[in-house]
Amino acid sequence: MSWRSSDFEAIINNMSEAVFELTADGAIIFVNLAALDLCNLAEEKLLAVNIVTLFSAEAQERITTLLSHPERLPQLIEDDPPTLLNGKQVIIHLLELRQKDHPTIILMAKDVSDRRETEQALLANETRFRELFNNMNSGVAVYEAKDLGASDFIFVDFNRAAERFEKIRKEQVIGRSLLEVFPGAKEFGLLAVLQRVWQTGRPEHHPISLYTDNRLTGWRENYLYKLPSGEVVAIYEDVTARKQAEKKLAVESAMNAAVARISRKIISSDSLKDISGALLEEVLTLTGSKYGIIDLVDPQTNSLLAMAFSPEIRDMCTMHEENGACVHAPQGLVSCGPASLTRLVAVPAMFNHDFLGIISVANSPNTYEKRDLDTLEHFASLFALAAQKKQAQDHIAHLAHHDPLTGLINRHIFPDRLAQAMILSQRHRKKIALLYVDLDKFKQINDAHGHLAGDAVLIEVATRLRTLLRESDTVARMGGDEFVVILHDITSKTAVQHVATKIITSLADPIPFHDLRLTITASVGISIYPDDDKQIDALLHKADKAMYLAKKSSTTSYIFYEG
Repeated sequence: MSWRSSDFEAIINNMSEAVFELTADGAIIFVNLAALDLCNLAEEKLLAVNIVTLFSAEAQERITTLLSHPERLPQLIEDDPPTLLNGKQVIIHLLELRQKDHPTIILMAKDVSDRRETEQALLANETRFRELFNNMNSGVAVYEAKDLGASDFIFVDFNRAAERFEKIRKEQVIGRSLLEVFPGAKEFGLLAVLQRVWQTGRPEHHPISLYTDNRLTGWRENYLYKLPSGEVVAIYEDVTARKQAEKKLAVESAMNAAVARISRKIISSDSLKDISGALLEEVLTLTGSKYGIIDLVDPQTNSLLAMAFSPEIRDMCTMHEENGACVHAPQGLVSCGPASLTRLVAVPAMFNHDFLGIISVANSPNTYEKRDLDTLEHFASLFALAAQKKQAQDHIAHLAHHDPLTGLINRHIFPDRLAQAMILSQRHRKKIALLYVDLDKFKQINDAHGHLAGDAVLIEVATRLRTLLRESDTVARMGGDEFVVILHDITSKTAVQHVATKIITSLADPIPFHDLRLTITASVGISIYPDDDKQIDALLHKADKAMYLAKKSSTTSYIFYEG
């Protein structure tokens, strides 16, 4: 019994771990639902793709090495988990599945991105906080109880600000008792507060008080709390300097952390919606706003596409779903009106003087200040960068996979589409037909009327082919005047004949070009998978061979391959 029988397949599809079944060279032939979710891709986008291409450049060599040595399997990679192209880090488990005719490899993957991010964040925090501890404006002293009765406290740590405030070096303090170094601490009240915090574990504020001994005099304000380790920390400073520094540090720290998070999101994610959602959360938090919306301008219609918005905005603005996006009036959040919004700030997202979108926030409990506008402008720049990156990626991907003249997929991506169709055909136990379409006497049109006329013919042919076919079918331009069509889930040769006849009839209609009406005919060769062959090149070759027979025939314009 195959492991992919219906019962086992149901189990695999409901596993929380992503499961990929691979050929010996790494091509994906089966994925479960968790794998689709992990990769954020549809099944047809994954099947026949080599598993190695799903990983980042740094991880590809590791995966390739493992796949090339099946004798070393099983292998479990937990340390330094590899990273997928979508930024997720995964623990992977590779197993060799030995079957009678064709051994396959099972790759199981578990998403540990959150855990790894937490570990990295903790490591970064420790370093950052140590630097912050040593360089912060506030004085910080860390104590441990001298005895079980906490009659006194021993200095464990002492930062540079504390050295500056107390005019004493850290080396002169560490290991010594509080009352030895600062004999006035008891009268000052600090010793009593330390004892209470150590005993109860509850933080306390020791308000502004005058400290004095035979060495120094100064006003101090202390905040004390107990660490999980049992040590007690006192943070103290001149109240005026502390207030100013605290506010500035909090704002800058929050801003820098938010910018860092969004920058990482832009680098790691290809989803502009995900980036926009994260960006809006940061902006609302930083500005204290209740409402917000991030809009992208659709370059085709100039409509605003709401990439992210507060839930209440849907009730305030007139929106409708269109191709998976929320489209609304050009006024955006402003159109909600003064009855809903008491305060509003809106900033355009610009890239190289191009207007790409707009970020709007509203209803902060406080009056908006210049720093709120600066924050919005900063994040509008980040949004514009993300939008421009997405546009560039989409354009590059389109150019790589599509014919620039007709917009059809090109000969380079066509074998992948055919391979996916074959795998789906096997899974669903259906056949597919391959129609090789060649335009007759196309060269005469180019010679007689020029290449612009020829281009117009090719563009119109592509349009008519797309119109005739189902959305699930595929049409590609192989080059010159040759096109190939993949018909999915065919039920009979009669159905294929019907499509071939429609193609030939449609292409025979005259094509207008300026004041001319250009006429072409088409010859179609047909091969059937898996009846005629199971190999991509062979199947294409047989359809091509049948097409040449149709071109020579005086009785028919389409011919099925006959082996």
